[in-house]
Amino acid sequence: MYEISGELTPYYEELDPVKRLEILSTLHDDAAPFLRELYDGRYSDHEGKGRQNVDWWLWRCLCLQGLYSRGGFFRRFRDRETAAILRELRMNDNDEQHRTFLYHEYRNTAGRYLSTCRSSGYASRFMGFRQASDDEKVMKACEDIWQMSGGIARVSGMGEKMSLWVEAFRDELYGYDDICREEYERLSREE
Repeated sequence: MYEISGELTPYYEELDPVKRLEILSTLHDDAAPFLRELYDGRYSDHEGKGRQNVDWWLWRCLCLQGLYSRGGFFRRFRDRETAAILRELRMNDNDEQHRTFLYHEYRNTAGRYLSTCRSSGYASRFMGFRQASDDEKVMKACEDIWQMSGGIARVSGMGEKMSLWVEAFRDELYGYDDICREEYERLSREE
């Protein structure tokens, strides 16, 4: 459904921002100007602190995950902040060709997050003294991805607006480990 040219595949498979920019500069695809616009929005210094290669979209994933657990008294704040993040991540773009590129950019964002989930400190407990097993890391990664996609979409009531984001994150997670599909579906049913 979200088919791209073979020329774009290496760009979307690469997780390192510097290498992605190198690949982007060699592209001759008609989509290159839009992809450059997405790249600049994703890897720019949004806070003006002089930092380079900060993955703003990855940061916004963590923000969405944090907003997932906010409710009750903070519900209006959560929904307002979630709506602002949706605009930043261009989830309101309805152009079909743009949606294809956004889907792959969202998958790349999820892939970048998942690339950190096998590190030694990920999902550790007791202030890092108890290291997580490989299975615990995978289960935690499933929970994290669900919270920053399907979970926040559900609790904020923005499922329709976030459908492309949720689909991309889910698809990337399903390729991460064999047990992810079952765990993601369990989380979707329970919450």
